[in-house]
Amino acid sequence: MFRLPIQIITALLLFCLLPFKAQALSIDDVRFGVHPDKTRIVLELSEAVEFKTFVLPDPYRVVVDLPEFSWRVGSIEKPRGAVISNVRHGLQKPGISRLVIDTTQPVSLRSAFVLPAAAGKNNRLVIDFEPVSAAAFTQSKDKAFGRLNSGIIPEAPQEQTATAAVAVPPYKPTPSAQIVPQKKPPYKQVKPIIVIDPGHGGQDPGAVGAGKRREKDVVFATAKELKAQLEQTGLYEVRLTRTTDKYLKLHKRVEYARKQEADLFISLHADSIDNPGVRGASVYTLSDKASDKQTAMLAARENQADLIAGVDLSHEDKEVADILIDLAMRDTMNQSKFMANTLVDTMGARGMKMLPRPHRYAGFAVLKAPDVPSVLIEMGFMSNNSEASMLSTSDYQRKVASSIVDGINVYFSKVRKNNRT
Repeated sequence: MFRLPIQIITALLLFCLLPFKAQALSIDDVRFGVHPDKTRIVLELSEAVEFKTFVLPDPYRVVVDLPEFSWRVGSIEKPRGAVISNVRHGLQKPGISRLVIDTTQPVSLRSAFVLPAAAGKNNRLVIDFEPVSAAAFTQSKDKAFGRLNSGIIPEAPQEQTATAAVAVPPYKPTPSAQIVPQKKPPYKQVKPIIVIDPGHGGQDPGAVGAGKRREKDVVFATAKELKAQLEQTGLYEVRLTRTTDKYLKLHKRVEYARKQEADLFISLHADSIDNPGVRGASVYTLSDKASDKQTAMLAARENQADLIAGVDLSHEDKEVADILIDLAMRDTMNQSKFMANTLVDTMGARGMKMLPRPHRYAGFAVLKAPDVPSVLIEMGFMSNNSEASMLSTSDYQRKVASSIVDGINVYFSKVRKNNRT
C-alpha cells in the first residue's frame, strides 16, 4: 500500500488547520466617544459574536466578556472629558476573554448591541454608559447586556494591559490614578450634534400645493433657517443631511445621522391629505403600529419615496430592522418621545396651529436609528392653500424654526440636568 511520508502528512494537517486559526475572533480597534449624556465604546470585531457586559466596583469598571480573542489594537486614544483611566484585557477562562475599561467614577450601562458588518464597515460592538452617583451605581450594578454564558465572576489574575502582552497582577491603582468620586461630578460642556433632515429633494418634490409650491423647497428653506438659529445659540453643532436640491435615499439619511454620532435627528416635512380643509402641525416618533389610519397612510407614502430611484427600502434596511428589537432601542424611543412632547408644547406656545393629538406614532423609515433620538415634524399641509402659502414665507419659516429651537433647548437642558445627577 502506498503511504505518504510523515513530513507531507504533517504539512497537510497544518495547512488544513490554518483557515480555522485565521477565522478566530480578533478585536481590531477600540474607539471612544463622549456625548452630553453618555460615553460610547465601539469595538471593531473580526466577526459578529455573542457578548456579555456589566459593571463592577472597587475599582469601578465596565467589563466585556467575549469568546476568546486576539488583540490587534494599536494605541488607544481616550477623548477629553471621558471618565476612562485604563483599558486592560486577558483570558478569563478557557474559551472566554475579558476586556476591562477602568473608570474614574461610578458608571451605569445604558445599552449594548452588535452591528453586523455592512457598507464597508466591520462588525462592531457598541456599548453606552453614563456617570452616576455611588447610590445610583448600587441600584443599577446588576444590570447586564448580552447573552454570552460567561458567568459574572471576578477578574482573573492573568489579565493583560491593552498595550502589552505580558501578564500583570490584578488592578492596583497608583496614587496618580486614585480619584475620589464627587457626589456630583463636574459636568463638562460638550456641544450636542444635531442633524436636520430636509425631506425629499431632487426628483422627489414631495407634496405639491397651490401655485406649484413644493414640499422639498419649503422644508429645505426651513431647515437652513433652523440651522442658522441653532448655530446662533453657540450651544450646538448642526449638520444637514442634504445641502442642495438632491435626492437622498431614506436609509442614507439614517446612516448619515449615525455616522455623525448625532445626539438628535430632526426630519422636516409638510405633507398633503385628501381633505384640503385639514391644517396644523404634528410631531411623530417611531412605532411599529401607527396611531391612526391617516398616520399609517402618511408613513407608507413617505417610506415609498425610495422607490422613485428604484430602491426597495425593505431590502436596504435589514440592519436597522434587526437592531430595532434590541433593548437599546427602548431608551432611544423614550428620549424621542420626550423630545416630541417638548416640541408639541413649544410649538403650541409659539402660536402654531397643531393637529388634535399632535404627538403621533408611525413606522417612518427615517426614525429607525437605534441609537439616535429622532422625531419627524410635519410643519403643516401643502394641500391646505392657506397653510401652504404661510409655509412658503420666510416669516413663517422663522417662526417654525424658533419654536423648534425652544424645544431643543428644553430637551438638552433636561439632558444636562440628568447628566449632573
